[in-house]
Amino acid sequence: MDVETNNEIWQVESGGDVVETSFDEMAAWIASGSLLRIDRVRKGDLRWIEAGKVPSLIEFFNAKDADAPADPVITTTHIERLGVSEPTASAGGKSVGVNPTFGAQMNPAAEVCAVHTDAPAAYSCETCLSAFCKACPTGYGSSVKICPFCGAMCRSLAAPVVEKVQRENRINAALEEGFGFADFGRALAFPFRFKASLIMGAVMFMFFSVGQGVAGFGGIFMMFGALICFLMANTLSFGILANTVENFSQGKLDENFMPSFDDFSIWDDVVHPFFLSIGVYLSSFGPFIAVVIVAVFLVVGSVNKEMNGAQSDAARIVNPGLPYAAKAANQSEQVRAMVNRTAEFQKRRVEQVEKGQIEPGQMPDMSGVADPGEQDFEQLNKYIAEQKKAQLESAVGKTPETIAKEREAMFRQIRGKGLLLLLLLAATGLWGILYFPAACAVAGYTRSFMATMNPSVGIDTIRRLGGSYIKVLLMAFVLAVVSGVVGAILGAIFYQFDMPGVGNLPAKALSSLFGFYITVVFSCVLGYALFKNSDKLKLFR
Repeated sequence: MDVETNNEIWQVESGGDVVETSFDEMAAWIASGSLLRIDRVRKGDLRWIEAGKVPSLIEFFNAKDADAPADPVITTTHIERLGVSEPTASAGGKSVGVNPTFGAQMNPAAEVCAVHTDAPAAYSCETCLSAFCKACPTGYGSSVKICPFCGAMCRSLAAPVVEKVQRENRINAALEEGFGFADFGRALAFPFRFKASLIMGAVMFMFFSVGQGVAGFGGIFMMFGALICFLMANTLSFGILANTVENFSQGKLDENFMPSFDDFSIWDDVVHPFFLSIGVYLSSFGPFIAVVIVAVFLVVGSVNKEMNGAQSDAARIVNPGLPYAAKAANQSEQVRAMVNRTAEFQKRRVEQVEKGQIEPGQMPDMSGVADPGEQDFEQLNKYIAEQKKAQLESAVGKTPETIAKEREAMFRQIRGKGLLLLLLLAATGLWGILYFPAACAVAGYTRSFMATMNPSVGIDTIRRLGGSYIKVLLMAFVLAVVSGVVGAILGAIFYQFDMPGVGNLPAKALSSLFGFYITVVFSCVLGYALFKNSDKLKLFR
């Protein structure tokens, strides 16, 4: 007969003593009458049960009772053939092949019940591996079945088959339905199926997003910390995107969106996702960034002159604090001139009063000297306030008002450089917006940096998706608008916490929590689109 692998260690309890043995020895003890049905045995660390209730020993007890020889015991081993482990068996010195799953999860005689041998097996014990018909296990409710031998839980032998059939039916029904806005609703609900991953991932993403703001404090260590936070934020978001898109494209619609870190690898779990994110951004917004850089170099001289006087580009590069110093020096000269005019005015007045030329309350003769009026004093106060502001900005960074003025001046200069520059900015920006979902999809289902950087792969993906890609763009637009509205509302609520250099930390923290959820939803949208068009894309499923 076929039995379990006999390399397992068994224990026999008889007369208060516990003896370690093997399955072959127990079979010999049964034949000699040394091991009885009522003696307790167990395999490894499993529960103690009566020897007469062990399915693999029942035939030996029956043969002993009938005084008939039992079938030979077959011992299974493993051999290596060209690097592949294959199970074999020996019976009386002869090697025979066995089922690779033999003895792995259930009793080999699982086709019939261990108690009623004429009834088919419907359940298998997870501990002693005994097989039972529908009537043998004790039932608690509609789903919990208890083994009558060892008291452990039994599982249905039909459950894996039923689950497989149900999964295939869901996949086929989803494929026949096609990609549509119903999938958008499924994508919105999908993250909440894994609440622990959603909460943990959102908190991690929040810390990484807020941590990027430490660069505003200055210093090499703060800059390095901000860079690490940026790296980890991109690693997390694109790791989720790649994992979700890959699972969905293969029909694994019930897998967790969070990547598994069981076999953590710096390259696979940190560096590779980061490079995928770089590939997505470069292939999508690389042309736009290039045009912006050119535009900045064209207008930076004019902006510097408008914002900071005659400050040169070279001086700005050598020392970023020079614009504020130059501005402050310019204001100091103007203030000094006004003070000198005021001093001269007072001096003339005193001299003319002493000479009797004018009365103390009369205005002196200021021929050749500018008369400092009320406007001069207002201008003096304005210069003093601007000087304090310049000194403060040189220490802690630009205020939002200064940043807004510089941006306004830059866009004014860009508009003044001509229509061609504006057209290039519009065209490359539109390319980035329209191509970004395709780049993310390619990064997800190929996991290749070179494929992500190759626009022909993304364009071919768009062509194969067809109308589904237009729906993806509409869904992505809705997500972007909602995310922007939430960010604006949070910024308005916590506007008092906006600080120079670091920004609005409470608003940034809360918006990043919502942004993580949007990232997961967007990943699911791409996954559903690829899954529903897997035949067109020739994806493996």
